[in-house]
Amino acid sequence: MKEIKQIIAAFETACKQQQKAALATVVHIEGSSYRSAGARMLITEDGRLTGAISGGCLEGDALRKALLVMMDEHPMLVTYDTSDEGGSVLGVGLGCDGIIRVLIEPLTSHIEETPISLLKRVAASRQPSTLVTFFTPDDKRNGRQGTTIAATEKGIHTSGSTSLVPCERISKDMQCVLAAQHTAFIAYESEQEGGTAILACIEYVAPPPALVIAGAGNDVLPLARLAELLGWELTLTDGRPNYANTGRFPDCQVIVSGPEQALQNVRIDERTAVVLMSHNYAYDKAIFKAVVGSLAGYVGILGPVKKRQRMLDELEEEGIVIPQDRRTQVYGPVGLDIGAETSEEIALAVVAEIKAVFAGRRGSHLRDLTGRIHQRQSRINPSLQTYGVLLLAAGESKRMGTPKQQLRYQERTLLQHAVSAALEAGVGSTTVVLGSEAAATAKQLADISVDTVVNNDYAEGMATSLVCGVRHVMTHHPHVAHLIVMLCDQPYVDAAHLRALINQQRLTAAPITASYYEGRKGVPALFHQSVFPLLLALNGDTGAKHVIESFGDEVAIVAFPLGAVDVDTRDAYNKLFANV
Repeated sequence: MKEIKQIIAAFETACKQQQKAALATVVHIEGSSYRSAGARMLITEDGRLTGAISGGCLEGDALRKALLVMMDEHPMLVTYDTSDEGGSVLGVGLGCDGIIRVLIEPLTSHIEETPISLLKRVAASRQPSTLVTFFTPDDKRNGRQGTTIAATEKGIHTSGSTSLVPCERISKDMQCVLAAQHTAFIAYESEQEGGTAILACIEYVAPPPALVIAGAGNDVLPLARLAELLGWELTLTDGRPNYANTGRFPDCQVIVSGPEQALQNVRIDERTAVVLMSHNYAYDKAIFKAVVGSLAGYVGILGPVKKRQRMLDELEEEGIVIPQDRRTQVYGPVGLDIGAETSEEIALAVVAEIKAVFAGRRGSHLRDLTGRIHQRQSRINPSLQTYGVLLLAAGESKRMGTPKQQLRYQERTLLQHAVSAALEAGVGSTTVVLGSEAAATAKQLADISVDTVVNNDYAEGMATSLVCGVRHVMTHHPHVAHLIVMLCDQPYVDAAHLRALINQQRLTAAPITASYYEGRKGVPALFHQSVFPLLLALNGDTGAKHVIESFGDEVAIVAFPLGAVDVDTRDAYNKLFANV
């Protein structure tokens, strides 16, 4: 986020100086790369560079191409193959063994909404956001390439350029990226017949870490400087105005207050770290009491283990119960074990630990890792429009004694609840297979945009409904290449879980992605079209579980403990109703 803010500031300076500028964005990588997709660099016509798209190897060539882009005001997609040792093609012999695609787009200051405007909206948000940059590898000078869409908690924003893909076609994929919390690359078909393939880099942008420090002594100074260098949002609180002032801490919000009121107007979220180092036990304890039950993703205590334990014990004596999951967010003594002695070394240990915690890492030696250092995803996946849901609701509900599709749950029927989850997931098609009492059941879906197909052979077993549904999807929705099979009697299945199945499939490219509960793999499960023939070959009461089991370890899984809850009997329904 610091780089984004620096680019924004540099562009504003260029505008004041009436200089042309271009924005270079890494939109896709294959193999090894110094920077990940979403890395940016601003180039001005006088040759100034802000930000970076590599470790310094590509910037010179990008500068030359950016000057051409500024001249003709036309975007350009550049591909760098850093595995070419001789550099015979692109003039770069880097040996990094990767392919990097960089989009260079001109920035026009007289347009109200530009890519920089979108960066501003993202930088102003303390919630995760997404940025969409479209590029066309088969048409590198396509004039509609560019960063054209951003989504923040305030809504979807577009730049002045016409987007290659309308917002309504990409919005659900953007929601998937937010849910998965990682950048994705999605392929879209051109709306023009014979048009070139369109790729979208949907970048997940997390807000920068926010650091709240209790204390303003001299040992806080290097910690504040290091946090500022990293672009973290910094808040400092202390009751001593001669210590806590902007003269000593010019780059942070300074709060001079007692501990009880100090954080009343400070926003604390999952990306907030709190470090207690006032050297005043009562002050630290009061701040600890205020934040230990908050959303803060990290709470660090300067001092020995017994100080941390004393705080926890005293809060429990006061009747404050601290759940185990919150205790795991408390780090005391604070910092990684790097042998730190001086305040500067301690600051380094603290910042490194916070970074590791927020990144989900352990802070170990990179040389001991097996595989890649960065867990980056580069797979190009199809859009959600190629995914479908097949909802089986044809059974007779013999054990229930009444059609469970029509049972009420959360002010609607179980069937309506399942259909709502499918539609909210944003897939391209939803098909419901009906059977027993089909006419009555269909009335529930009269005003809902789903396909319904009647399986007249439902009494012969579950396989007939599965076969009937798959055939319908293949015939009427041939674009569907991935199909989620689900039932209407699993009440805890929601859109979030369906998206989790899709995200896992996109990450792994597994032929089947199944829910995992009670030590087994089951539905809802996502099947690639290569598996459709096996589904069509089922018969009798053999369900999708048989196909899932036949693939063994090739099946990717998503943990879903609540998947074990199904409404198959009156007793199960009554228990569910009692818990609602």
